[in-house]
Amino acid sequence: MPRKNLNILVAGGFDPKDQGALDKPVADFIAFGQSLGVEIIQQGHNLITGCQTELDSIVAAAAQQQLKQMNKPDTEKQRIVSYVMQGQAPCHQVGTIIQSDVPDWDIGGLQLTPPEVVGNADVVLLLGGFYGTFRAANWARLTRKPLLPFASFGGTAKEVYKVESARFDKVYAGKIEKLEYDSVLKSLSNDWAVLATKAISLAEKVITSRSVFVIMSFAASPQYKDLYASIQRVCGAFDYNAERVDESNLFKRIIPEITRQVRQSAFVIADVTEPKANVFYELGFADGIGKEMILTAKKGTDLPFDINDVPVLFWESFADFETELKKRVEQIGKWQGRA
Repeated sequence: MPRKNLNILVAGGFDPKDQGALDKPVADFIAFGQSLGVEIIQQGHNLITGCQTELDSIVAAAAQQQLKQMNKPDTEKQRIVSYVMQGQAPCHQVGTIIQSDVPDWDIGGLQLTPPEVVGNADVVLLLGGFYGTFRAANWARLTRKPLLPFASFGGTAKEVYKVESARFDKVYAGKIEKLEYDSVLKSLSNDWAVLATKAISLAEKVITSRSVFVIMSFAASPQYKDLYASIQRVCGAFDYNAERVDESNLFKRIIPEITRQVRQSAFVIADVTEPKANVFYELGFADGIGKEMILTAKKGTDLPFDINDVPVLFWESFADFETELKKRVEQIGKWQGRA
């Protein structure tokens, strides 16, 4: 399974004439911006910029140089994309430069249309910044894009961090731990390459739920208890929480709750040992919305014709099963930044 390619917006900026506006020296700010540009490309992702600040130029140039070092300069137009506000000259000429269709990036006007620079991003990284950085943060919140504001460098991003920190339990807790969030965004490390690697890893995680939805029979059988325990152990090793809806302790309508949890899950594990209607209903729904799925079944199970061409992980010895399941979950984990 290929790694998921993200569109990562790096926004913010600095005033070279005002050294006191940041909490770190400008040289450190520049070095980290360059490391972000390198790491975004090195990890297979795409860079988006607003093409209006010195930071935009620095990150784009570093990304361009990394593509050259990887002997992939021909992909620059696809991997580095910048949007320019109408009436404004671009601050760099790296990659693809596109004039925005949105006449004003401020929040307001005739209708609430997010600028492409945020609308086409999967995650927004903020570093330093001015008034426009608040604008980017607000658009990200309105469009429900994860925000990673680097508080340790100061500037506007530090103020944005305070708001995101207060929203953490509501917005991010199902995806990452607060300690991991803070250890990157408030890091005191001066190893910019390592910090950039951690930042991109955090970006990968913060867009994906840690929840794994488990579809299986509700039968009170020891083998199913052991199966469920094995699934939870393997998923837990990759920072996923494997859970199933138990009809006996659910105080809501079960179908809407099932569809909600499937939608919010990182992926689905479905055991098809028993041809239960609920199992195939949930499996069909997950497949219909494009969820990654791992199918399991007890060894010797006669699979229905409509799934007998789907790869199934058969279990008998749970020690062997966990070894094989780990390989499958690790593949998805790499794609989602958890392996």
